[in-house]
Amino acid sequence: MLNDVDIDNLIQPFIDRQIQLESYVINTIATRVKEVGTLSKTDVYRLQQLLKIGSDVRSINKQIATVLNIQETQVKKMIKDVAVDTYKGARPFYDYRRTAQVPYETNKRLQQSVNAIGKQTADTFKNLSNSKATGFYIRDAKNRTTLKFQSVTDTYQSVIDEAVQSVQTGVLDFDSAMRRTLKQLNDSGLRRVYWDSGHTRRLDSTVRMNILGGVRQINQKVQQQIADEINADGIELSAHSFSAPDHEPIQGHIFTLENFDKLQNERAFEDTYGHKFSAIRRPIGEWNCKHLTQAVVIDAHTPIWSLAELEELKKANHDGYTTKDGKHLTMYECTQVQRSYETSIRYAKEGYIMAKNAGNEKLMDEYEAKISQLNNEYRQFSKDCGLSMQKKRASVSGFYK
Repeated sequence: MLNDVDIDNLIQPFIDRQIQLESYVINTIATRVKEVGTLSKTDVYRLQQLLKIGSDVRSINKQIATVLNIQETQVKKMIKDVAVDTYKGARPFYDYRRTAQVPYETNKRLQQSVNAIGKQTADTFKNLSNSKATGFYIRDAKNRTTLKFQSVTDTYQSVIDEAVQSVQTGVLDFDSAMRRTLKQLNDSGLRRVYWDSGHTRRLDSTVRMNILGGVRQINQKVQQQIADEINADGIELSAHSFSAPDHEPIQGHIFTLENFDKLQNERAFEDTYGHKFSAIRRPIGEWNCKHLTQAVVIDAHTPIWSLAELEELKKANHDGYTTKDGKHLTMYECTQVQRSYETSIRYAKEGYIMAKNAGNEKLMDEYEAKISQLNNEYRQFSKDCGLSMQKKRASVSGFYK
């Protein structure tokens, strides 16, 4: 059965490609801003040509399409790999039931499920390539008090337009004039806008959510087929260290099909040991849950986790860490603080690279100071609460300082 580490390892390559795409877009704009800053206001022709330039936008859109095509291909392969591994892992139950397990290569029903879910998950990347729905959430150049969503093309045009106007109007400190705009560009990051709600979400977060959804969906579909074919009578939940509080009491437990249905539908339920639980609001496999299910034949299955081991996981989580100001955090909460630090460090590194490409030394200094501060806080917090630093989560390609 997949665990949370397996899931993170499956998702990370998709996140890495998305982050590299975001850096490419932002740094293309920053490089052009640097070029504008080297011109004089008397060089009217070149300034006007920069306003009309389309090669950068074409290159950006081509790069977006290329990366998203790679993501589509890889996600289909990942979905198939997860399905095959999950299916093969159920072989002992087929043997117990003396039921032949049809090989994946000839299992048409399973292949149809894999193809359908692979296509559905891959299609989310096609939606992300919508040029009008992908862009930045930055301050309106015409109304500095208003933040608004702009497509990549519109953002490029507005930033270059602002840079050109700064030169034409004879702004004494071009770098200062552009620093705020560049910082907002980096802080926003590439985003996906949801038209019905107007809500925006960073593309790397959107990709993580979509891939996680695909993994959960294919696992559920394969488990349903396994359950049908082996006449399963139970469901076992996966377990992992530092679980979220609502799922921690039940992770690693086994439930009859009837009780698992109650669990998923906000009704009181019990496990096969007879432990009773009140209804929980968040179903397994929903709302960013990393727990997965496995169809089992209860009498033929030895639980992956003993109750003693699950109690040890729970105790380690709740022993947690108490901050200097007396606030007690579970280890789950500590990992959330770590994720926040790692994200902030990554964004600051991306900002440093952007400022370097724009030739804006003051903005480079700002980001360098921020990186140093965040790294120190992250290192100290991780040491104090006894967690290993996940430096890869904060790494950025091209940042070597």
